[in-house]
Amino acid sequence: MSTMTFKCPCCGGYLEFDPSLQKFKCLYCGQLLSEEELREESRKRENESEAAQAEEKAAPQEKLQTYQCQMCGAEIVTDDTTAATRCYFCHSPVVLHDRLDDEFRPDGVIPFQLDKAAAEEQFLAHIKKKRFLDRDFFNSAQLEMFSGVYYPWWYTDVDGTATFDGEGEHTSVTSTPNYITTTHRVFHVDRQGKLSFRNIARKALTKADSKLSDGIHPYDVSGVKPYASGYLSGFLAEKRDVSEADAREQSLLEANSHAASLMKQNHSFNSLDGNTTFKAERVKSKYVLLPTWVLTYKGGKDGAPYYYMMNGQTGRVCGKLPIDKKRVLAAALGLGIAVFLLLCGGGAFIW
Repeated sequence: MSTMTFKCPCCGGYLEFDPSLQKFKCLYCGQLLSEEELREESRKRENESEAAQAEEKAAPQEKLQTYQCQMCGAEIVTDDTTAATRCYFCHSPVVLHDRLDDEFRPDGVIPFQLDKAAAEEQFLAHIKKKRFLDRDFFNSAQLEMFSGVYYPWWYTDVDGTATFDGEGEHTSVTSTPNYITTTHRVFHVDRQGKLSFRNIARKALTKADSKLSDGIHPYDVSGVKPYASGYLSGFLAEKRDVSEADAREQSLLEANSHAASLMKQNHSFNSLDGNTTFKAERVKSKYVLLPTWVLTYKGGKDGAPYYYMMNGQTGRVCGKLPIDKKRVLAAALGLGIAVFLLLCGGGAFIW
C-alpha cells in the first residue's frame, strides 16, 4: 500500500506541522513552508499516491493493512481507521493517503494550536493541583506517550420551520375584605417560527470515548481550514467510520429537541404545554478533523488504563486521573486523629 511522507525541498528530510509557528518545518535543516506552499506539495503527493494505488489494485483488504515507509522501507501495520501515524523504525511521520480519499476525504481540518511542549506544560500545571494523584503519573516516561491525534467529527447545519400547538394556563388571585377570588384561564396557543442550528457536532469514530471527546469541546470552528494532508504530518490521525447519513439523523434528533425547548420559551403564562413539530428544510454536514492531545496511563495493581485528553486548539482538558489510595487513606487517618484530639481536648476543657 502507498504512503505519503512530506519531504523538505532543500535537504530531503521530513516535514512536520509546527503549531507554535503555524508553518511546516523541516526537522533537519529548519526550512519553513507556508500553507500555500504545503498545499501545492499536498496536491502533488496525493496525485502520486493515487497513481500508485491505481497500479496496485489490490484484492479486498483485511482490517489490518500493511504499508511501506518511504524513508526507510520498513513495513507499517495499521488498523482500518488509522489515517496518519509514524514509522515504528525511523519514526518518520507517515500519512496514509488512501484512507482519506474520495468519500473519506475531510472537508476541513483545525490545525494544532498547541505544540507538544505547550500541551505538556498545561498538563503538568493541571495535575499538580491534584493532591492525591499517583506520583508515578508525573514521570517523564508517561509524557513521552503524549500523542497529538486528529479525530474525525461531523458538523451539521440545520434550517427548518417549527410549529407549536398547545395550551397556556394563567392564574391570578384578587382579594377583597370579604372574598378571595382565583381566576384560572386557559388559552389555546399556536406558534410558528423559522429556526436555524449551526455546527451540531457528532463524533465520526465509534471507538472514540464519548465522555472524553465531548468533554474537551467546544472547538472554535472559525479556525477550520480547507483540508490538506500536510497538516497530518507529524501527528496521528483517524478516519471516520460513522456515515454522513447516521450523523445527519443524530443531528436532526438534537435539532428537534432544541426546537421543542425554544418554542416553549418567552411566554407570559404560568405554564405552557403542547407539542412541537419541526420540519427540516435544509441539512448540510461537513467532515472535519479536530486536534487532540491524548495520554493513556496504565496504573494500579491491575494495570487499569486511565485516559486524558486536551483540546489541541483551546487547551480545554478532560480525563480520569489515577488516585494514590495510600495517600487518601493517610490523609483520612490524619484528619480522623486531628478531630479525635480536638474532641478530647474540648471535652477535658468542659469537664
